[in-house]
Amino acid sequence: NERMPTSDLPAAMRLVDALWSSNFTPQSLVRMMGSSRGKSSVKKALRGRIPHLNDQSTDLLSDYLYHITVAPASGEYAMNSLLEPYASAQGAGVFAREHIGEGEIAKAIRQNLHRSPLKSILTCFGDHDWMRSGHEASARAEMESISSMGIRSKFDIVSNAGHHLYLDNEPELTRLILEG
Repeated sequence: NERMPTSDLPAAMRLVDALWSSNFTPQSLVRMMGSSRGKSSVKKALRGRIPHLNDQSTDLLSDYLYHITVAPASGEYAMNSLLEPYASAQGAGVFAREHIGEGEIAKAIRQNLHRSPLKSILTCFGDHDWMRSGHEASARAEMESISSMGIRSKFDIVSNAGHHLYLDNEPELTRLILEG
């Protein structure tokens, strides 16, 4: 998957890349929409992303998400340093700048184990999680590296779930957490 040069991107992706590089976030867009349009846009996005929620849950969650989205900006600016727009011949999207794995998580744990000893780590992806693509093998390798330090570590795929495991398949995620 060789990355396309910015000049070869479709106009819409070049716009996303330019806005992204200028710290323009999805939250900024919702703030600009104002209260009425912003609230309806958040609710529409939520219904598209999690269609199985009932009306009351959708109303409560979209109201919560709207209010945290329009709050003064803070951690959202970290997205620019953690994620980046990416396009290749296989498709386009927003992905992590760095792969999970290559021993970096295990290295950080090893360096800080004396401060806060870990007993176990559970890493889960949904079976149709956008983050899983290309990262599953390195996440499994990272868990094996952590296990070699005597920390119980496990990698699981949650069925019938995307990125929001706690909403998409809460019973299976809860079972995996409790089984530890």
